Amino acid sequence: MKQVSTKEFTLLIAMMMSIVAISIDAMLPALGLLHKDFVLSHPNQVQLVIMLIFAGMAIGQLIAGPMSDAKGRKPILYAGLALYLVGSVMCYQASNFDHLLIGRFIQGLGVAGPYVTAISVVRDKFSGSNMAQVMSLVMMIFILVPAIAPSLGQAILYVAHWRAIFLLYIGYAILIGFWIM
Repeated sequence: MKQVSTKEFTLLIAMMMSIVAISIDAMLPALGLLHKDFVLSHPNQVQLVIMLIFAGMAIGQLIAGPMSDAKGRKPILYAGLALYLVGSVMCYQASNFDHLLIGRFIQGLGVAGPYVTAISVVRDKFSGSNMAQVMSLVMMIFILVPAIAPSLGQAILYVAHWRAIFLLYIGYAILIGFWIM
């Protein structure tokens, strides 16, 4: 097994945690387009796209946390990434708004795996001031993602349909999965 440097470890942990932020914030520029494409009856319905990923994540954390303690970090991390990918593909292929919402909820369930295991792995590997140092660097990167993600989503919208944002999510999850392997 290859030993990773603290810098690489910190960047990987930050990417695992930031999958949550990118999944929420890259979608923000597309909300108006979703409203138009799905011909929603109420303008606020589109906000469910954001709410359901949070709902899925809240429930997912209740499951992923104890399971990662019982079954190990990697199985829960991989299961979470797989579930996230399933949700992303469902969203990409959604034929109606309800299917999109189900996909977002599943994304939320899945994204809990990488998020919970990232924090747990840092806690497992470091303690005291070393843990604080790694977590502060992770949080610094994590905080930048919500500032960058809407611009990334908007850039995708300039060249592609809003569904392409889900291709970004799929690619991001695959990148993290291969990096972990």
